[in-house]
Amino acid sequence: MFDGRDPPAPHRAAAAAPRPDKFAPPGCERDSEISDTLQILADPWRFLIIREAFFGAERFNEFAARLVIPRATLTKALTSLVGGGLLESVSLGSGGSWKRYVLTDSGRDLFPALLGLMWYGDKWLWEGIPPLALFHEPSRTWFSPLLVWEHDHSPLNPRTVRFETDPGYWRPRDEPATRSYRMDRERQARGLRPCSMERTLALVGDRWTFMIFQEFFHGNSRFDEFSRNLGIASNVLASRLENLVSHGFLEKQGDGGAYRLTPKGRDTYCPMVLLKTWGDRWLRRGRGTTSRFLSVNTGEETRAIVIVPATGEPVTPQEVRLVPLYLPEVSGETP
Repeated sequence: MFDGRDPPAPHRAAAAAPRPDKFAPPGCERDSEISDTLQILADPWRFLIIREAFFGAERFNEFAARLVIPRATLTKALTSLVGGGLLESVSLGSGGSWKRYVLTDSGRDLFPALLGLMWYGDKWLWEGIPPLALFHEPSRTWFSPLLVWEHDHSPLNPRTVRFETDPGYWRPRDEPATRSYRMDRERQARGLRPCSMERTLALVGDRWTFMIFQEFFHGNSRFDEFSRNLGIASNVLASRLENLVSHGFLEKQGDGGAYRLTPKGRDTYCPMVLLKTWGDRWLRRGRGTTSRFLSVNTGEETRAIVIVPATGEPVTPQEVRLVPLYLPEVSGETP
């Protein structure tokens, strides 16, 4: 996957060849683990509910108080997350009206992807000391997450892998997704927790925006290419592109309808491929994946992971303590 710039010399011939993942056949869309994951996590609220679950929230009122979310919106989001298998609803007492919402195995496995969003927000959207520190209990070290390819622990760079697809990669286009909204409170805290992940979601957290970024990493950069592959309404596409240009993710190239990723935009690749790792594991069970990453140098299949620098081992939520570096305003939480 290249990002629109000239490829390294040894790979120019391959890059010049037609890419089977570039243009969707008529009436088709990508059989994409990223897109399908984003269909479950269709709006920023669902990401933030999962985040609060990692901070120990379980009860409806805990989520409502910490996020300052409308109760009807919270009810709908919790129902969707339970239906998507990320949370389990556990009844308290014989009456069944009181419930706990606990992370399932698949919900806990989203932890690396959330760290990827946090990493991005810390790097590009936060000034000064980030609001959240990570402590690895087994090694007794503070750490910043390393986002790497599994086969050699090199940084997540699209130039060091190639994207391979199977013949069944394209599927008939689904009905248009339920409309989703950005947070529309750019760079402001939603609820009571300062959070760089939230700042990322406030700017790019709706499904359409993530899918536009995905198209760049498949070699597309023009308005008509996005429209063809995504089946997105022209006014919605124009709005999303305008938002990405105004916040420095994209640069418009002349008057030909082409765009280019800035360094800030290219780094969105990292949390996105972590979403693919999750989707490969939890959404493709029993039917296999239709695409994969292969090392340019060795041809070895690989995937995106997050590791702890001190150990080189993949990060797990059970071994990491999330330590707020801000005043403990969130109800019931201590630093």
